[in-house]
Amino acid sequence: MLTLPDLAVIIGSLIAVFVAARKGAHGGVSDYLLAGRKLTTPFFVASLVATWYGAVLASGEFIVRYGMGFILCFGLPYYVIAIAYAAALSKRVHTSAALTIPEQFGIAYGRHGRTCASIMLLVISTPASYQLMIGLLVSQILGVSTLWGIALGTLVSIAYILDKGLRSDVYANVVQFVLMYAGMIVLVASAMWHYGNPIQMWQALPEQAIAMPGAIGWTGVIGWMFIALQTFIDPNFYVRTVAASDERTARRGLALSVAFWMGFDSLQLLAGLYIVAYAPNIQPTESYLAFASAILPPVSYGLFIASLLAAVMSTLDGYALSSAMMLVRDTIPSLGSKYHELHRYRAALLAVVLIGGCIGYVVPSIIDIIFYSGSIAVSALLIPLIVSFTRHSTILNGMIVPQLIAPAAAAIVSLATQHGEPIFVGLTTSFLIFGISLIRARYATTR
Repeated sequence: MLTLPDLAVIIGSLIAVFVAARKGAHGGVSDYLLAGRKLTTPFFVASLVATWYGAVLASGEFIVRYGMGFILCFGLPYYVIAIAYAAALSKRVHTSAALTIPEQFGIAYGRHGRTCASIMLLVISTPASYQLMIGLLVSQILGVSTLWGIALGTLVSIAYILDKGLRSDVYANVVQFVLMYAGMIVLVASAMWHYGNPIQMWQALPEQAIAMPGAIGWTGVIGWMFIALQTFIDPNFYVRTVAASDERTARRGLALSVAFWMGFDSLQLLAGLYIVAYAPNIQPTESYLAFASAILPPVSYGLFIASLLAAVMSTLDGYALSSAMMLVRDTIPSLGSKYHELHRYRAALLAVVLIGGCIGYVVPSIIDIIFYSGSIAVSALLIPLIVSFTRHSTILNGMIVPQLIAPAAAAIVSLATQHGEPIFVGLTTSFLIFGISLIRARYATTR
């Protein structure tokens, strides 16, 4: 139960976020979308780390269900792929003329490729899952329904970015970054105080929590490892890499972000394992919230709730901005063209969160939204995006539409019929079509 001191901490943290977001003068479109392309390493790292952790409640649920399998599904694959992104793509993304992933498709494959890619990316970049998460948090804090929680949480989350876009988001992310770590450190420290050190906790864990891969099985682990490939097509990664002050900042910032992610994941895992060991009757979907409520004193509990809000809000507004950017630039660029361009982005931002809120309410499972959208988008976009940065992009000339649509359709059919892992089915389809395109191109050159 929240006390007045807890509420004071939460309100104070929100004020700090809003004050930080007001920094900096109004700029033009480049400022709104890319913070003027002047992100230095500290701002790049704080923004990317904060934006990448919106699924913190899902992490708690996953750890309670699958224990150490969290490392194999939510940890290691993301670190490896982020490092690969830094090594192989960061320079190409930063120096590309494209400001969005669909625009990169347009450069490589033409107008149809750009439009199809933007539609696919709107699937993965929907803020729906994060709107659901913030709805659950606000519902817990204020005692309102989930629907009202989604509405109020979304409104607060976009209020501080509506005016100045990414520039406001980046300044706010710095405060949110600090809050995230502070709240999780307080929870872990309190768990140690109540129940003993991590060695004692480890000894109290049931066998299934420490088994690798555990209850999720290797098939599930491999499925989640493939989901991690969405890093390559994530709009937040792309936008911040473009917005970095130079390519060295982007590459170094990505490497540092991995180190911070490893630290935060360690805190999440410790907290989750304490729950498994000492509070096994807690519902997985309520794991962090219920555990924190049970062991944290006033003020500390308020700080933890503020940290959860910070993590979810930073990701929600990051994806909302990315989606609005693609909607205006790539999907329907002529819509509202008589209005000032910044007004169009603001209107698109509102439209994106309205649709996302509806999806979040209708599909009330955080993990399902992440898994389903990731399976569809990765299947469609991964191979053609990587190829678009190479000299072999002409191989897909005339084939880009089936290359995008067929794998997504295959993943959707797999989901609907529950036959096979959707991402395996989708990626296999994508590889087959790319293979056909490769044979077709080689045949054309030998004639």
